[in-house]
Amino acid sequence: MNIISKILFWSVTILVGFVNPLFSVALVVIYYLPKIISDISKPCEEFENKSSMNSFSDDVMEEMK
Repeated sequence: MNIISKILFWSVTILVGFVNPLFSVALVVIYYLPKIISDISKPCEEFENKSSMNSFSDDVMEEMK
């Protein structure tokens, strides 16, 4: 979203909040929903990357034997 649409969105959200705060909260949740969904799925990807970093290299495995 560009700057004008962001200003328009937040202005409308604030104005709607004076009429009915529940609608304002719903607009904010819808606005941030894609980021929330991506953050929920991100820890799974980070966990997979960390588990591969904890594995030993081949030369270290040979030394441990």
